[in-house]
Amino acid sequence: MTADPGRALAELSAEVRALAANGLHFAGDPYDKARFERLLEISAELLTLADPRTAARITEEYRGAVGLRTPNTAADAAVFDDRDRLLLVQRADGSATWCMPGGICDVGESPSEAAVRECFEETGLRVEPRALIGLYDNRLIYDHRPAWHLYIPVVHCEVVGGEPGLTHETLDFGWFTEAEATALPLFRGYPTKIADAFRFRRGELARPVLH
Repeated sequence: MTADPGRALAELSAEVRALAANGLHFAGDPYDKARFERLLEISAELLTLADPRTAARITEEYRGAVGLRTPNTAADAAVFDDRDRLLLVQRADGSATWCMPGGICDVGESPSEAAVRECFEETGLRVEPRALIGLYDNRLIYDHRPAWHLYIPVVHCEVVGGEPGLTHETLDFGWFTEAEATALPLFRGYPTKIADAFRFRRGELARPVLH
């Protein structure tokens, strides 16, 4: 367990929440359901020790997403040009931060397929997957306590077509050297992923990294 008390509480809360949500998903007995409902409330109360939201608000959010709880999967596309610059997009989610093209995998979609789709949706570029750069646990690379547990593979892709342009998901995009990329305001987790992508490009990774 992490030495950060706030992060430790958030991780305990997430574990209790998963137990409660999975229990509610499978329980048939009304008494068992009541016990798991109480577990859900306890997980929210735990989180208030490290989160400014009230237990009632957190519980309401949790009840809106009750069901079988497992980590979600996202995927990023690491795309380089012939000058060894990395493709980054500026998010249109209000943060104005930069990241690699990527997003949550759809049901029935592999991570490499998701990376290809997200790259096209966010930049208009058609790419093909070539290699796995790394697999990341967002709890280990984010600089804050994530609300959702994600596994994020970063897939090296090459451009095969398309017309680059902005979409409703992006404010801007561009090709950046490592020094230029690290100077940008990056979305959470991307300092680690971008550093590994450039290590991959330089041939410094003997195998995919695991975080």
